[in-house]
Amino acid sequence: MKRVAIVFLLILAVVSASVFAASQIPVKSTEYYGTRVDYYRNFIFEPSFEVELPTDDPATVTISMLMPNGSLMDLGVYSGKGKISIDFYRVLHAMREWSKYLTAESIDPGSVKPSLLLLGTTVDRDGNLNYFMKTVPLTVNGIVSRMTIKVQLDGNAIDRLYDKGEVMRMLRDHGRVTSKETRETIGISSERLSLLESSCSPVFYEGGDRTWYCFEWLHEKTLGTASIIPVAAFQVTGDTDKVNNVFISLNYDAISDNNAELAFSAVGAIEKGSVSGSVEGKILGHSYVINKNSLRIPESTIKIWGSELTSPSVIGAGIRGSVTFAKYQLYRVDYINGEVWNKKPLDTYAYVILGKPDEKDMRLREFVEPGWPRENGGPMSRTMLFVHRYWTPKGVMESEGGLLTNTYYFSHRVNTLPLFSASAPVLGVIGGGNTKIAPFTLAIGVGLTKETRISSLVSVSMALKEKYKDTNVRVTIYSSKVAFEYKGDKYPLTGMFGDIFIPGDPGYSPPCDPRTGYCPDNINTGHDR
Repeated sequence: MKRVAIVFLLILAVVSASVFAASQIPVKSTEYYGTRVDYYRNFIFEPSFEVELPTDDPATVTISMLMPNGSLMDLGVYSGKGKISIDFYRVLHAMREWSKYLTAESIDPGSVKPSLLLLGTTVDRDGNLNYFMKTVPLTVNGIVSRMTIKVQLDGNAIDRLYDKGEVMRMLRDHGRVTSKETRETIGISSERLSLLESSCSPVFYEGGDRTWYCFEWLHEKTLGTASIIPVAAFQVTGDTDKVNNVFISLNYDAISDNNAELAFSAVGAIEKGSVSGSVEGKILGHSYVINKNSLRIPESTIKIWGSELTSPSVIGAGIRGSVTFAKYQLYRVDYINGEVWNKKPLDTYAYVILGKPDEKDMRLREFVEPGWPRENGGPMSRTMLFVHRYWTPKGVMESEGGLLTNTYYFSHRVNTLPLFSASAPVLGVIGGGNTKIAPFTLAIGVGLTKETRISSLVSVSMALKEKYKDTNVRVTIYSSKVAFEYKGDKYPLTGMFGDIFIPGDPGYSPPCDPRTGYCPDNINTGHDR
């Protein structure tokens, strides 16, 4: 009997070791924009969600989740040293909402990956305050099936927010700072390292209490939303009587790499207040990813007849979706023995734009909007007004009898970020917001999850009438003034956004300033239709 028990225990130990070993091997791994996500099966243990941070310094991270209606669900604030453990069941609750929504729309939940938004701050050993902003696409089925998730953020994701001197000035300006607090903020003694496991700044003692503070991003408000994602928009001036038709196509099947997924990416900005008074822009990663092989997306084309055009006009195409423009404010949050006892807002803000398409219908919508681009115009009119204000001309192309161009050509000419081949200036559609951060949070990106220069998502063609086949059509290309860093290089954002001019017999020329794109609202065009 004793021998049987020993054999049983040996078998149990072998099985347990095998199960444990199997649980340490990810069943699926994905990497998006420098963020790695591993999925593990759970045989015995409860599921967990762990994020390896881009630094070993004490950190605090605010977590939000993109939801089906485009809004952001708050999942809490977490702190840790080198890593954080997110409440798995909060993420599970959000993903069950996604699964319920997709199933009700007869869409395979495995075909889309909505993202977590991570806004983090860290205090390093020298007392400097750093930050990171990242999005992490997650598989709906992976969370709903209760897999353990491990996320690894790229070490290059972290940037300086304030140096030690600026941090100390903010602490003095926003509350009493004792000499003890100052001394502990600047350096961390080795005997205190064990106290930092659950705090986000060096611990100090005052009146016998164990006290620390965290710099936390807290959601202030949603500045605006949009239901249209523009993928092409053009201001058209000149002799529009010569136009026969315009075609705008969105061709997902043109993606040559079957492993590449269609991705909607996010751009954010940090606005520093009284201390530095500056703005910094950042590409966050993918806000939403679609497996184009699981969710079949047919080619979509719109046709605009020349008879629909007047001079001037703004024409374009967009897809239905949900875009959210959110604002977060930085707080100093003071803790005593693990309990919040005071929150002090700081003059520093994070702005984020996240977007997703309408999965049920990703066909192009046609827009023909007479008049110059203006703030109270339609979606494409407001888009072009924003492009003229915050992007810059990057090249001119001319062709006889019309034009034929695509996102590959535009992105190649401008040398734009490969993953943002069809940037969408949605802030122009949303309107409002802070003009200081407009050049940075201007666009979400519509592109691929793998870098490619050979695939075009959007193409535009304009054909003049037969008798005007020798007439040149001139197109001005625009791209962002701000270059975003990616893998050591800096790239502007671009897309199918520009000005089209058709010359006429009287030598009509566009009344817009070609350097600024500014067009007076009440100018006499001299073109009698």
